[in-house]
Amino acid sequence: SEGVKNIVAITMELVEDHIPKRAEKFKQMVSSHSAKYSVDEPLIYAIMEQESAFNPVAQSWVPAYGLMQLVPESGGRDAYHHVYKKDIIPTPEYLYDPDNNIELGTGYLHKQMTVYFKGVNDPRCRMLCAIAAYNTGQGNVYYALTGKRTMSNAVKKVNTMTYDQLYTYLKRNLPHSETRDYIEKVTSRMQKYIKK
Repeated sequence: SEGVKNIVAITMELVEDHIPKRAEKFKQMVSSHSAKYSVDEPLIYAIMEQESAFNPVAQSWVPAYGLMQLVPESGGRDAYHHVYKKDIIPTPEYLYDPDNNIELGTGYLHKQMTVYFKGVNDPRCRMLCAIAAYNTGQGNVYYALTGKRTMSNAVKKVNTMTYDQLYTYLKRNLPHSETRDYIEKVTSRMQKYIKK
């Protein structure tokens, strides 16, 4: 009926012996936060691998910190608020703790999918938008889709596309080559963590 929306979730099972040795020590944390925030483990592992190669004390030039490379003033703050309902900028020391970092990174992915891209009907398209936004911010993804930094028209446009159409569109139109490469690398890396 009109006004009723179905929400479809995708679940990906992990392959046996799928976790690289460097990631093995984070397995319980990933599993716990994956369940808590309803974010699939293959996505978490792929982002950790892409962002830090599973180095819990990684720091980028931005600077971003830890396993999932959170920028304290932007994604870190947004994630902390989403997870703990407090407006706090996490410190580098806080983000170097693997459990804290995985929780905030997973919470940030959850927020991307359940708040910033909530109205996207296809769960794979929603996840792809979240991956792009994890790297460049949701405003840049909205802008790539519509030329404006607002959600409603961007979500409407995504809902007119298949996953493959959206992937191709984002690869051509995201404003930064880093993000265009990022969606390719993360989605490709996810495959090795998915049970066939």
